[in-house]
Amino acid sequence: MQITLEDIGSGELYLKIMKAICDETEDKSVADIMCHLSPYIPQLGFKERTYVDIQKRPLDHKKEQKWFVKMDVIEFLRKGKHFDVINCSDGIEHLSSYNGKLLVNLMEQYSNKQIIFTPLGEHKIVRDNHPDSHASGWTPDYFEGWASIILPNFHPTLGVGAFFAWHCTDIKQDFKRVKQQLL
Repeated sequence: MQITLEDIGSGELYLKIMKAICDETEDKSVADIMCHLSPYIPQLGFKERTYVDIQKRPLDHKKEQKWFVKMDVIEFLRKGKHFDVINCSDGIEHLSSYNGKLLVNLMEQYSNKQIIFTPLGEHKIVRDNHPDSHASGWTPDYFEGWASIILPNFHPTLGVGAFFAWHCTDIKQDFKRVKQQLL
């Protein structure tokens, strides 16, 4: 289940796709893990929001800072709190492949819907253990049983694409709903 969009990446495109994937959010909780500055999650209307990053980050929306947790995301998820949605945008590529797979398993265990956004394939892999360095590369093929939106032109100045992958209980029906909204 894949959609390919040739659009050049922008904040507006990212937000449009996230709104389609998240659907109704007014009564839902979200954990934005490896959140960095989290410019978009506050705009999606979630009732409860938690932002997690291993580094102390000043969120773009200052009023959201009270829900920021400075912690390793694997440790945070292992605490066992359940969320309606767990989002990891521009994060999984900062983990080793092993820890990335562990992260995906934990996201599936502790949420109803999981969303990943990451560069398409390997991009600037360093593996120096710095939290801002890329340590792995991902493609939609890894996310078997998930739906994906491939954006091969998302980062034209960097010469790299990106993709969304998401999963929930009735992913086939959810994919149809998202596809209808975006195409």
